[in-house]
Amino acid sequence: MLYQITFVITSFLFLITSTTAQAAEKVILIDPIASGRLYANYTHGDCCDLDSFTSNESMIPVGPCETMGGYCMSGTKIASWMFAMPTLDPGSTLLSASFEGRHTGGSTTCSLRGKWSSNGSHGYNSAQQGWSYPSFTGSAGSSGGYFSTPLSLGFNGGTWTDEYLLLSLYRGTYLQFYNGSTTQPIIRLVVGIPDAECQGDVNDDSLVDIADLLMVIEGWSFNYNMDDLLTVLEHWGSECTEPGACCLPIGGCEWTDIAGCKSVKGSWNGPGTYCSMADCPDLGACCIPGVNEVACEVLLSDVCKSIGGSFRGADTDCETTDCSIAEYNDECVDATPVTNGTTAFSTLDATVSSDVYSDALCPNTYLGIMNADVWFSYEATCTGMLSVSTCDVATFDTDIVVYDGTCSQKKQIACNGDTCTGFTSYLETSVTQGESYLIRVGGWDGNSAGTGSLIIECVSER
Repeated sequence: MLYQITFVITSFLFLITSTTAQAAEKVILIDPIASGRLYANYTHGDCCDLDSFTSNESMIPVGPCETMGGYCMSGTKIASWMFAMPTLDPGSTLLSASFEGRHTGGSTTCSLRGKWSSNGSHGYNSAQQGWSYPSFTGSAGSSGGYFSTPLSLGFNGGTWTDEYLLLSLYRGTYLQFYNGSTTQPIIRLVVGIPDAECQGDVNDDSLVDIADLLMVIEGWSFNYNMDDLLTVLEHWGSECTEPGACCLPIGGCEWTDIAGCKSVKGSWNGPGTYCSMADCPDLGACCIPGVNEVACEVLLSDVCKSIGGSFRGADTDCETTDCSIAEYNDECVDATPVTNGTTAFSTLDATVSSDVYSDALCPNTYLGIMNADVWFSYEATCTGMLSVSTCDVATFDTDIVVYDGTCSQKKQIACNGDTCTGFTSYLETSVTQGESYLIRVGGWDGNSAGTGSLIIECVSER
């Protein structure tokens, strides 16, 4: 009888520890970061040669080339949208993906082509490559002007085939796709997120307490070991709240519950938050100006900036950091605070940032590769028009991109390649007083780097 009882208990414990939590579903809607129309400029005499591109139209027309009496009446038109694919949390599975939107064509079918890309820039070249050399093809059926088509997307090992996805649509007869701020097409993802097991809750009663400790002791060497005991002690008193993003004191982020976050002395962002959304500071070398010299100390990036220091990047150390370099704004997180007026800068020691940008907002200005780019942060001093310029005050071919928001949640609002002499740059964009903006200055090609001045002016609305 004792053997039978022991067998039942140990079998029951095994079932508890072996059960896999069921997944909850989460819907993610992805807006395009850029859009455009690839078309044949028939005024050049060729109706079908896709030789031109225009961006971000509120209505994007598509259709074939048409002739009458030997004359071009209309050129080929193809619509395209660039999407940045989101980082999903560990353990997520892709249940379904679809491309959805509206058009003026009623019930019809359009040709679909998709192309994966490591670069989120969208212009003539990307649109042409996406249509001519797609990663996959398909069709998008529609009813009453609303289209929705499933996408077979690669999501292997928890990662996408690449960081960006370009989707293009075309139909052999004329129609227009709605592309306004509230009507633009989207990608809809349905993602399975594993229900997080409550760490340390051995008896599954949504509380980590003495009962769990006794259960571990009772099942010691059969189903539990020292790791289980330490997990119970680490999460002692937890009421099994939904996990969230925890900003760690050593920099970075961990997905855990509030008890787990407190045990590592972290800063919890709340239930249901994710590390991909949390703006957790990094740990690295901070150069702190002193009376006679610049001191170096390893600090969190937000602490460094709050004391007027210059943060030199995640995982950097004081042994290999040269604080004699006055400013270090090579990446977005290291952006140098600026205000109205003139600020000198150098890109000679800078590297190329991987942050997304597009020439869609500044077509025909020859925006380049943003070589050796540097970053500046700006808080608008007015509600009105912001001008940002390197016009005639830089030694190299400059490019400028402006974003609103923070490094973790930024959106491009303006750009410029060449406007002034010497291939220098000038742009204007609307801003709101008190809001945060990021200014990025780089070079047109791999040989474009040097020194210059950044001129900023904010003119209030009248």
